[in-house]
Amino acid sequence: MRRALFGFAWLGVACRDEIELRSGLDQPVRVEDAFFREDEIAVAQGGPELTSLEATSSIALLGQAGRSLAGRADDDTWAIGVRFAALGSGWWIREVGDLAAQYPGERDFALTYDLGAGIPPGIHALRMVAIDADGRRGAPTDFDLCVLDDAAAAGLNPCDPTLPPPALVLGAAWNRDVDLDLVVEGPDGKQVRWKSPTTAQPVDGVVPERELEDPAVGKLDRDSNAACIADGRNSESVVWEELPPAGVWSAYVDLFDACGEADVTFTVSVYRRRQRDDGTWYLEEIERRTGNLVAQFDVYGGAKPPLYVLSTELP
Repeated sequence: MRRALFGFAWLGVACRDEIELRSGLDQPVRVEDAFFREDEIAVAQGGPELTSLEATSSIALLGQAGRSLAGRADDDTWAIGVRFAALGSGWWIREVGDLAAQYPGERDFALTYDLGAGIPPGIHALRMVAIDADGRRGAPTDFDLCVLDDAAAAGLNPCDPTLPPPALVLGAAWNRDVDLDLVVEGPDGKQVRWKSPTTAQPVDGVVPERELEDPAVGKLDRDSNAACIADGRNSESVVWEELPPAGVWSAYVDLFDACGEADVTFTVSVYRRRQRDDGTWYLEEIERRTGNLVAQFDVYGGAKPPLYVLSTELP
């Protein structure tokens, strides 16, 4: 009965503040089957604590959905609060489960969370607290989560700045589950796209393996949403580990199939590798263009030339 009364008390707070519930949708993290509390949670001296935490991975993609966390908290815990320590404006609150059969005096919890699209790439502390029957929390437990921007294709550099990112990236990202293709054309006229995914020139119709080992050869990282099978990425990039030959490199997009969507907004960006004074590295966005394609007018299935977006010139 005490647990039920606690749940109704928290639910009452949430229902009285519909604005806060809606604002939770704009938070950098969103927890399924939980409610959002905009204000801070009072701290209880010697309050409840998490005793165990399990996560599938400490690396995540920007906008990734369906990530999971599980663990246990002490018997005084009635709910778990979740937020980023330095991002967002409040807590997601979710009740814990029953007493753990194999761990006397502890309660199980499991939750599923989604990441927002506006999180800066890098390491962020995902903070969790145990909450008692009076709505007060104990000491926090932080889980370091490295968030990667899939479109930037920076590798693990946001997690460890001592690791150099690629020298050059031309990337496209879009907002709907459509089959949009990035096309990059080099100074030699060759186009990189899903049908020819590298800048290397073929010999007798085949690209030699040794050419693909050249770090100055650009490679397409994926054919996102091919055949309208949504992959959750909505992005494609051509990546050079080292700078390619000098000249003008141009980026195009081709809406191969709208997959039932009426339109799509896309962004094409150019990234260059930079080094800081302390020897660490980062990937800098040096150019960006945004546009919109309408299914009724812009779907050609590859039958017409792609739409020109931007060019970048390498010294």
